[in-house]
Amino acid sequence: MQKHFEEILAKIPKLPGIYFMKDGKENILYIGKAKSLQTRVRSYFQNSRALHPRTRVFLGKVRDVTFLTTKTEAEALILESNFVKKHQPRYNVLLKDDKHYPYIRLTTQERYPRLEVVRKVKKDGASYFGPYTMVKEVRETIRLISKIFPLRQSKDKLDGTPQRRPCLNYQMGRCYAPCAGFISPEDYSKVVQDVVMFLKGKNSELIDSLKTKMVLASKEMRYEEAGVLRDKIAAVGTVLDKQKIISTSLKDQDVIGYCKERGFAVVQALVIRGGKMVGEKIYKMKSLNEMEENETLSSFLKQYYADEVLLPAEILLPHAIDEMELISAWLSERKKSRVCLETPLRGKKRDLVRMAEENARFAMRTELDKGETATRMLEELQETLELKYFPDVIEGFDISNISGTHAVGSLVVFKNGQADKASYRRYKIAEVDGIDDYAMMREVLSRRYQRLQDEGRDLPGLVLIDGGRGHLNTARKALESVGVLGKLDLACIAKGKERGNLDTDEVLLLHRKTSILFKENSPSRFLLQRIRDEAHRFAITYHRKLRGKNTLTSPLESVNGIGKKRRLQLLKKFGSLENIRSASLKDLQALPGITESLAQKIFAQLKATLP
Repeated sequence: MQKHFEEILAKIPKLPGIYFMKDGKENILYIGKAKSLQTRVRSYFQNSRALHPRTRVFLGKVRDVTFLTTKTEAEALILESNFVKKHQPRYNVLLKDDKHYPYIRLTTQERYPRLEVVRKVKKDGASYFGPYTMVKEVRETIRLISKIFPLRQSKDKLDGTPQRRPCLNYQMGRCYAPCAGFISPEDYSKVVQDVVMFLKGKNSELIDSLKTKMVLASKEMRYEEAGVLRDKIAAVGTVLDKQKIISTSLKDQDVIGYCKERGFAVVQALVIRGGKMVGEKIYKMKSLNEMEENETLSSFLKQYYADEVLLPAEILLPHAIDEMELISAWLSERKKSRVCLETPLRGKKRDLVRMAEENARFAMRTELDKGETATRMLEELQETLELKYFPDVIEGFDISNISGTHAVGSLVVFKNGQADKASYRRYKIAEVDGIDDYAMMREVLSRRYQRLQDEGRDLPGLVLIDGGRGHLNTARKALESVGVLGKLDLACIAKGKERGNLDTDEVLLLHRKTSILFKENSPSRFLLQRIRDEAHRFAITYHRKLRGKNTLTSPLESVNGIGKKRRLQLLKKFGSLENIRSASLKDLQALPGITESLAQKIFAQLKATLP
């Protein structure tokens, strides 16, 4: 063991906590937790032959180890999860999820609760149900509830006193109009209780409750109310017929299955509530280190449940992990009731785990096929265009303007053949007046690649310009001016003779006088066209936004001393800009805060903006 690490280890205590392994630039390479920090960290630098070859490579980059101590191992587990999510170390197993699954939120903290769709669960006193796979599914559920149990849909803050006349929803029988004081909080809460039972999947109990109410209403000769209850029973019964019980235990369960291959894993989580599967989630996990089964599953559980508020009573796993008891205790503490981690070996529970694993394998195959297809497509593109660099990252550009006004440039980024929307950029043209597409393109390219160089960031493999030979030469000069020409490939895609026919599109290169011919139905040609179209769409969207914003701007906004409040006062008093133009100075000065000089400024501005 190196003397340097002996000195570091001598400072690490035999206490629980988390450790950070860093390279020479203080970048965090790996974060781990330990019951005894010194014992765990020392194990990395002893018996190195027993370590996985990739782990030995990773340790070769470690130059420093720092740590944070905790009182217990459970606290260390929580800290590890939080820091891994925050820093995303290169050699940890990382949960990659770009989705926030939708939930239904019932605002039970309000006197008259309402339903809404949310993406995050908060500790705000409301009741949450889900997660759901798609927003469409959530909205259909809310639409069904509004027909059966007419909760209010407005966002008014209601205290029980009438605020306004009932809206159309009341007339349609889809709201009890609490805003008009037509229902008491007590009667409304009974409806809310039925909604809660419905959302929890307790439909058999709900039907029994509704039948009891219907019989009572019928005996008391409240036949209209009994008829409404009868219709509700029928509607809930229809939903019940569609639901399939897949777990006879009727517990709230999460079922975890995963498949891993090539340093990549796909995890499938089946969400079962009350014996019925209400949702399923797919997550991707990546690591530069070779994943071990224990680490893959343990890392997923810690990162996934760190943000989950709605915890199940039971989590079914495909195999045991070292930290089962510790994670169970952590989740039980958060739930305030027992959360059991179980590895079923046979029976119905084992069948559920197999179902999750089969779905994970299918998702893994889909991901790998997608990656292999993308690689073949990019290899074909490199071969057809005779590119010097592999086009794993392609950046596409377009310019949008009308007669030189509101000119904008767009940048779209495709990585491994897929759009990386987080890397898209929009540019307001700042240095060019009038109509000059070439100068605008030169400005955008210069700004983009000068910045990449200044920040020391990687260049793309291919730059794709929407335009013809003139745009290609302009792009060449722009890239040359910032010193990146030759460090990446450059191409243009232009409309062919038949502008409406994509098959006639031409791809132009600097070293070729003639356009490139692709094979019929070539995936690589389709990719270039898709990038061109996406750059055009992104530019047009931004251009329209700027143009629309300018169109909606009031001339009064340009008057120094006129804020939002005074603009509203003027429009409320006079009704329109034309009436303000026609008013006298005396009329304007009659409004509070408008002096003679300010009134004259208003006149001058409105006169300057006359059509």
